[in-house]
Amino acid sequence: MGAEVFFCARVLGPTDRWFDGGGLEVSRGRIVRVLTSKAAARRACRTATRAHDLGEAWLVPGLVDAHAHLELTALSGVMGPGVPFGEWVRTVIARRAALSAHELDAAVRAGARRLLETGTTTVGDIDTCGASARTLASTPLRHVLFRETLDAWDPRRTAGALAALRRALPPRARRREGLSPHAPFTVSRALLSGVAALAKRRRAHVAVHWSETENELAWLEHGAGPLAPLLGSSPRRRGLELLDEAGLLGPGLSLVHGNHPHADEPRLLAERGVSVVHCPGCHAWFGRARFPFAAYEKRGVRIALGTDSLASNSELDMRGELARFADSGFGVPPARIFRMATLDAAAALGLGGEVGELAPGRAADFVAFAPGARVRPFEHLVRARPRIFGVWIAGRRVVAPSEARVNDPCT
Repeated sequence: MGAEVFFCARVLGPTDRWFDGGGLEVSRGRIVRVLTSKAAARRACRTATRAHDLGEAWLVPGLVDAHAHLELTALSGVMGPGVPFGEWVRTVIARRAALSAHELDAAVRAGARRLLETGTTTVGDIDTCGASARTLASTPLRHVLFRETLDAWDPRRTAGALAALRRALPPRARRREGLSPHAPFTVSRALLSGVAALAKRRRAHVAVHWSETENELAWLEHGAGPLAPLLGSSPRRRGLELLDEAGLLGPGLSLVHGNHPHADEPRLLAERGVSVVHCPGCHAWFGRARFPFAAYEKRGVRIALGTDSLASNSELDMRGELARFADSGFGVPPARIFRMATLDAAAALGLGGEVGELAPGRAADFVAFAPGARVRPFEHLVRARPRIFGVWIAGRRVVAPSEARVNDPCT
């Protein structure tokens, strides 16, 4: 029995190379071979169990959302752009607490569906209340489930927070488990150390909200600002120092937001192989100052892209994040921007070598996009928010093509 063949007008192969009239050979959910011409596709058809002609579509790796909160899909439209961050946090906590388990599960399913329909095949999702652990495994969306924890620097809460993390997930979810100590200003030294030990034992990737606002830096480093009355005694240390002391600062860590790094911190992140996840839509939603991309770029820090949530973004669509980053004026080539939502995002989730690229041995997660007329391919993918003909995960169609033909091109 041969592999299935997916045949199209153009395919994005390894190392950002485009092939005209190419396609993919897929077997048991993985890519066997990237077909680099019409002739190669015809030859593969001779032994294929089934051939899928995707017409003029462009076949590219599925987009990877490096940071989302799918449970907050239920809070879409609750607050408008520009709400002060403190007010936003209080509203999110109150509204989420009022939701039933059924409503939270429905929110996760709805968020997963939005991502799939817009070309995302993998997500790093922060699970605060267990809804994603209950629900995501029943959706086709490939995921890393980051189980969030915090103790607000209250020692009475630390043991309970760790005990909750130590409870095993259902087997299907555990295969993609991650851990998320919320942020250095909400997670004590003891809890950070406990998470680090658990992550090492389970070989789990870790995601942390870091340096998102100046208020958290003011409390962590000086015991000042509006957080001081809420959090009590400050460690008077940088957040990055606390993460390093806990043993978390390494390739298994992703730092989300990173809006206010100190001058010497990007160099340290690059040396340790830490990823930074930027969410352009969320950044714009809060009206924040320019993201310090140049500081990270100078030191070679890996930057991945994410959507964050519908409580702080107008959409769950990685095509929109690509377009917003492209319009931010950083002067980054479109091919590099596309990698931020594929290969770089996959690496930020600990899935490098698994997803984010159409190459032999990788998961057969791909999207058929509508082609661009007389335009450079990456420019089209990054700026045009191209229409989607279909989405496949592990070689299985999860979003039906709207205009593609499915027949046998070998006859």
